[in-house]
Amino acid sequence: MGISQSSAKPLPSSVDALTDEELIVMIDAAQKDSSTALGITDEHTFMSGTTAWRITPDAVVKLAPAHEAYIMTYVASRSSIRVPKVRCLIPVLPREAFRLSKFWLVMDYVDGDVLKTAWPRMSWWRRLWTVWRLRRTLQELHRIPIPKPDVPGPFDSTGEALPCSGFYFTEYGAGPFESYAAMADWFDHLRYAVLVRRHRHTGRLEPQNYPTFDTTQPLVLCHMDLNMRNIMVDRNGEVWLVDWGMAGAFPPWLEYANLVLFSRAAIPARRLPKSWMFFARFVAGDYRWYEEQYLHRISSAFDGSWSARRMPRDYFDQLGLSIEYQRQR
Repeated sequence: MGISQSSAKPLPSSVDALTDEELIVMIDAAQKDSSTALGITDEHTFMSGTTAWRITPDAVVKLAPAHEAYIMTYVASRSSIRVPKVRCLIPVLPREAFRLSKFWLVMDYVDGDVLKTAWPRMSWWRRLWTVWRLRRTLQELHRIPIPKPDVPGPFDSTGEALPCSGFYFTEYGAGPFESYAAMADWFDHLRYAVLVRRHRHTGRLEPQNYPTFDTTQPLVLCHMDLNMRNIMVDRNGEVWLVDWGMAGAFPPWLEYANLVLFSRAAIPARRLPKSWMFFARFVAGDYRWYEEQYLHRISSAFDGSWSARRMPRDYFDQLGLSIEYQRQR
């Protein structure tokens, strides 16, 4: 998606003069026309299907939470990062109230390919160039000041804490968290639940193998969904970031963890290309310890098939067992 221009100097759009009612008519028509659908259809992955619709030659629309539009504009106004220009946000009609997202986000169309499609066709020189540009983009993103340095998660103009979403916050989401410490407590309860479940099933207790949440890294502005479908390369070879629905203030190692999220997918077709994984540390920083030694070890808690919330909070106290952890460096 977007036009092949810098988000810092957007051109006028064909939708600028249209009313919300006119746009809704166009959106309804686009949803019925398969030729307008954008996204990747891949029988081997659950991340497939239509994610947006092209409603004019230079504009697309997608369902989105309101904070996505705010963060896209926030990033574009404070950096040179290429983000599709937000044109308007339209409330979803009452008859579509079943939608999880309550707004239609209308933005510029980016004339290019998602990295998932472009990567296999790239020369190694072009891959190196793209990786370098993406590294610079993430470094700039993480330097953008966040509104509240101690409040994690998405944010908008209200200043209120908002719920977090994505794989590492379970299929139900989590929060909102009023402080970094509150988010750390939530993750630590997931660790606790994993230890309870393991002890019940095996009789083993190895708290030293299950780290607690590390708050030593400051919160920074993160995209949080940097899979190869949300990174675009336009016709000029420039890198764009799309799909900002999970973005917000998080520790930088969570950015890395999301970038390599599908490296261990059980189905080979879902795994990230090894050539892409080779560059992950260069792009997002070397946070392998957090992904391999922390998040991966409590990964069962992110699965919606069982609920950490149902675990008794005094399980180990009643047994007189300690689950204290001290990281060995």
